[in-house]
Amino acid sequence: MVSIMAWSKNRKDELSGHRRSLAALLLAWSVLAWAAYLEFSQVTLTLGEDGRIYLDAQIKYQLTPAVSEALENGVPLIFVTHVQMRATDAWIWDKDVAEYRLRSQLRYRPLSGLYAVRPLDAGDEQVFATREAALRFMGRIRDFALIERKRLDLNKEYEVTLEAYLDIEALPLPLRPRAYLSRDWHLSAEPWTWQIRP
Repeated sequence: MVSIMAWSKNRKDELSGHRRSLAALLLAWSVLAWAAYLEFSQVTLTLGEDGRIYLDAQIKYQLTPAVSEALENGVPLIFVTHVQMRATDAWIWDKDVAEYRLRSQLRYRPLSGLYAVRPLDAGDEQVFATREAALRFMGRIRDFALIERKRLDLNKEYEVTLEAYLDIEALPLPLRPRAYLSRDWHLSAEPWTWQIRP
């Protein structure tokens, strides 16, 4: 009797351990799957002939089912790319050397079946036959002038950080509470960071 109880207790602890391991694995998988919806690739910083530092990047956008459904139902989506440059030895309260928020709106037009991308800072609206083409265009950053090299201290090192995310604050008001509470709406890329010496 004692040996059976001891075996049962050990077996129970073993099963409990397996459950914890499985739960941890599922949690890690869900976090990784969530983080992969936006991703930076092909990021380069180059010094142009005009003495400016230029940024080129490609952001891969993948929408969750909830965000995709909202888009197909006519909800405009605004994505933000935050570009920041700071001295590596700067204190938290020090001003950024350069900072930009590039905002783009993605909208589906049900009547025509087309997707429109409009840069909200500058540039004309572009129309695409497929969502994939629209997302690819929206994620393309080409020859973006970050800063003039002469404005930098050549003896210092600088850190450039890129972030990309879906702007929940820009959603229609009735949709925001659900978006705040649902992780399906919290689309963001893992920040890309690079240190440079001009």
